[in-house]
Amino acid sequence: MWKRDSKNILKLDKRILLVGVSLLVVLLALFLTSFFKAPPSYYELDGFTLGTYCRIVVSSKKNSKVLAQVIFNELERIYKKYNPNDPNSVVSKINASDDWVDVDEETFVLLDAAVRFSKLTEGSFDPTLGELIQLWGFDRIAEKLPSRVPTSEEINEALKRVGVDKLELDFQRRRVRLLHGAKLDLGGIAKGYALDRAYQVAKEVDKDCTGFVEAGGDIRILGPKFGSRPWVVGVRDPRNAGSAIAYLYLTSGAVATSGDYERYFEAEGVRYHHILDPKTGFPARGAISVTVVADNAVTADALSTAGFVMGAQWEYVVLEFPKLGGSVLMVTEEGSIRRSATMVVYEQAR
Repeated sequence: MWKRDSKNILKLDKRILLVGVSLLVVLLALFLTSFFKAPPSYYELDGFTLGTYCRIVVSSKKNSKVLAQVIFNELERIYKKYNPNDPNSVVSKINASDDWVDVDEETFVLLDAAVRFSKLTEGSFDPTLGELIQLWGFDRIAEKLPSRVPTSEEINEALKRVGVDKLELDFQRRRVRLLHGAKLDLGGIAKGYALDRAYQVAKEVDKDCTGFVEAGGDIRILGPKFGSRPWVVGVRDPRNAGSAIAYLYLTSGAVATSGDYERYFEAEGVRYHHILDPKTGFPARGAISVTVVADNAVTADALSTAGFVMGAQWEYVVLEFPKLGGSVLMVTEEGSIRRSATMVVYEQAR
């Protein structure tokens, strides 16, 4: 009996030892696989839409190349839908009418957001600048650089058709109406909306995708680089295209910049840019660059435009805009850099 039990115990010990060694091998393999795991690869798609160059950098287990094309198609859809120079766009349809126009839910929500940001910024952001933008020639700047400064009489006449109070929204019947010849131009918010839609469609395809979408310098983060690291965004020096005045470290959210250095012309030594002050009808003065970081691109886009228009009141912008959801980095006309206290969080490498 004793000898038989001893053999069984030895057999049992060998089995335990074999199981233990196997378990250690599996754990070691898992550790090594995790430690040396290759970072996800990113697919990059460059293209032209939204009236500017765009760049899509995305990594997805579902097929990064296909997802990048899906994102680009969505950007292009938004551009065609709200391009005031496209006679078939929704904006052209509204601008051509002096009566109520029925619109789809997407358009109504976007216009409601535009009105809301206009009121929040006391009219500094204004979606009804279409007539004024046409007068200056900035609506066709991609085709022809403007060269003439409108007269004061022409500007005063155009200003009669500017103001968010001339845009009516009917929430009961989901329709809109422009009054007194006002014309829509959603250039200060549509790009941000397109970037937010890009984020939404990307997450619908693959909620775990990472990367970013850039359009004309505005960026919507899809997810952290390699799943955990921040994307580093350089804020351009407005008077030196080859250098940056700051670097932002973002794992989510959006950043948008409004500046006087991309779309402008000069006459008699004066620079006239495309960001117009709804109160004066002339290019806004006081700032030469305003960058805003926000949770979403619509907020960043609208507030960067409003902040630029309010550049002469930089104290108000850097102090109050964080309450509206945007952290501000502004370069004044004198070249001084002003920033919200909350912006410091994004300037620290993590």
